[in-house]
Amino acid sequence: MTFDQKVIRNGRITVGIACIANFVPALYVGLKYGVQPSISVLLQLYGALAATYGITWIIQPIAYYPTMGAAGSYIGWLAGSCGDIRMPAAAMAQKIVGVEPGTHEGDVIGTLGVACSVFVSASLITLFVIIGNQVIPMLPSFITGSFSYILPSLFGAIFVDNARKNLKAGLFTFVAGIALLYFGKKIGMNSAIINILVIAVGIGVSRVLYVQNKNKEAAAK
Repeated sequence: MTFDQKVIRNGRITVGIACIANFVPALYVGLKYGVQPSISVLLQLYGALAATYGITWIIQPIAYYPTMGAAGSYIGWLAGSCGDIRMPAAAMAQKIVGVEPGTHEGDVIGTLGVACSVFVSASLITLFVIIGNQVIPMLPSFITGSFSYILPSLFGAIFVDNARKNLKAGLFTFVAGIALLYFGKKIGMNSAIINILVIAVGIGVSRVLYVQNKNKEAAAK
């Protein structure tokens, strides 16, 4: 059995256990206090969640997998905050060590970055749960208001770091993203659809440039 096969086997087991464990609190409340929502209510809740987040269930695993790898993906989605913390942590770890995403070395380093981020975030969450309610109200409003810019800043830094490796692909993807965002909002296009289109354009542009470079190398020989 190869390393990836072992990762997939263990990942299925751990994620499966986590999926079952998610229902334990609800089952406890239902059995102990007799509070049980009807099937129709559950379906309505699922429909609302699927309509809001369903597209990310497809986009994020595809977009993050080259950086996080199989093991990092299982750990990341099991721990949560995959886009906010796990993927940036994996990308930064690969950058510091000097390995490329999508390689075996990159998978190992990305997994280590994800695992370390889980320990760090769990420790910080525990700390802030204890003292956060007392500290955050004491912070100035301009600091608390800046928290909403953390995630865009992280993804902006990751994009720039990857775009500089291929300036043409990065520039074309950036311009396409701006254009799709502008015209998509004009016609009322859903932001999830815009995300899919930007990713598709980025993949397409990278593929075209890759083929062109290969053809030039073949012609030079």
